[in-house]
Amino acid sequence: MFISKAHLLEVFFTKLVFNLKSEASKTHLSYVWWLLEPALMVAVLYFVFAVFLDTGVPNFVVFLVCGKIPFLWFSKGIVHSSNSIMEGRGLITQVSIPKPFFPMVVVFQDAFKQTVVFIFMFAFIIFYGMDVSWVWLNVIFVILTQFLLICAIALLVAAITPYFPDFNLLISTAMMALMLGSGVFYSYKDMLLPEHQQLFLMNPVANLINNYRMILMDNMPPDWTSLGSICLGSIALIVVMMRYFKKTDTTYARLIAQ
Repeated sequence: MFISKAHLLEVFFTKLVFNLKSEASKTHLSYVWWLLEPALMVAVLYFVFAVFLDTGVPNFVVFLVCGKIPFLWFSKGIVHSSNSIMEGRGLITQVSIPKPFFPMVVVFQDAFKQTVVFIFMFAFIIFYGMDVSWVWLNVIFVILTQFLLICAIALLVAAITPYFPDFNLLISTAMMALMLGSGVFYSYKDMLLPEHQQLFLMNPVANLINNYRMILMDNMPPDWTSLGSICLGSIALIVVMMRYFKKTDTTYARLIAQ
């Protein structure tokens, strides 16, 4: 059974709303958990690196928030997307549906939750006493760039997992390694030699975190060159993955049926 584009869009938003409500119903705290979970993670890292280890980074709690909150969005988007096609086997066996549908539902689901988290993050930073200026509006472009990057990587990992079901288990380990290499709780300018800093910023997640901090902490415009490079790279990967899924659509249907 084939599904029209209009019906596909309707199913997309229906599934998106259903997933959000279903996820919220799994905990007693419901929607509050969307905010409490990142807040607890930031609190733990703050006590470890500011209280016990005393990193000496000025305004460390804001520094940490600007790193951990965006990283959590990236990490969750990739981890949740990795098994999305396998989890959609019920729908796949009933209708002919484009396979990117499944990771994109997950990406938009996490993006909706992240919108709420970002609103409270900005409110916290303002309440903390950081100077607010028109430069802050540039953070919209950083958020959109990160969204594109998440879409691209989500499509990639979702494409791999049906062939290698254990691949999604490796992603959690990869996210931990990525967090350690993205400057979430340390300043790369203080930790790395000048000749290594540009290499560090070639990590797109580290680069995005640096841009968040430039805008929200230093009131400086972002590095437009790096944002443009990440956008172009993400769009290129999205195009490649969409073409790949189109060519291998029936292959995934067979893999799911096994």
